Amino acid sequence: MDQENLDYLKDKLKYSGFEDKLNVELEKQIKAGKEAFELPISMKFEEKNIDFNLHFKQSSQSERYFFNKMDVMLHNANPAIAMKEHTFYQNQGLSAKEAFNLMEGRAVEKSLLNADNEPYKAWLQLDLGVKEENGNFKLNQYHENYGFDMKKVLEDLPIKEMQDPTKSEWLLKAVSKGNIYPVTMERGGKEEIMFIEANPKFKSINVYDSEMRTVKTNDLKLDKGEGQEESKKKDVNYKEKLKSKVEINMPKTPKLPKAARAKGI
Repeated sequence: MDQENLDYLKDKLKYSGFEDKLNVELEKQIKAGKEAFELPISMKFEEKNIDFNLHFKQSSQSERYFFNKMDVMLHNANPAIAMKEHTFYQNQGLSAKEAFNLMEGRAVEKSLLNADNEPYKAWLQLDLGVKEENGNFKLNQYHENYGFDMKKVLEDLPIKEMQDPTKSEWLLKAVSKGNIYPVTMERGGKEEIMFIEANPKFKSINVYDSEMRTVKTNDLKLDKGEGQEESKKKDVNYKEKLKSKVEINMPKTPKLPKAARAKGI
């Protein structure tokens, strides 16, 4: 058995969100020397049950094994509705939670390689209304050149966390992984907890209130704009008042005698 290969696969599973739950079975299967094997595991995200079936295959040129793909089955809370199934491949570099987010219809940003092995970034999103011949949902990609600048879109909204460098960094990372993220926004002069998710297809952000009802971002932008205008007005008024006070309290310049003025002194 190749111990280095085993350790690598254990790390791969750990950083994919499966922690060490499959390590014992993984080692057992590798020691058995099978050409290929599968490891099933069930998890729960956002109170929803999801099953994973991880596929491993041995290289035709060595003893090394590779984690090639994972079948994902997301159960519906209503058993009368069929579960959603999709197979993700490891060249997509997805974690268990990211796979779940995609199965929920949300978008995930990933670093990928093109046909020339050159790196690029793209948003991935499943079209849950379209099934392809292999049984998978259609997977849409929105390349980094597509023009979706999530940070800029978020900065246009009255999000309190975006004013804090540390909080904004966590927010950007969480949303780029496909998570619905809670934020504090101002609406109608009051702060509210809302939830946001990326919508790369329309180069925008989906916003929901605390009851998960859709909130129009244009209304939020308007609130932010009005707030900025009001702040500008207050700032101008303050400066005008300050100017008046300075002018009133400023000592008058004494007039020079006529003789001195005539000489240009």
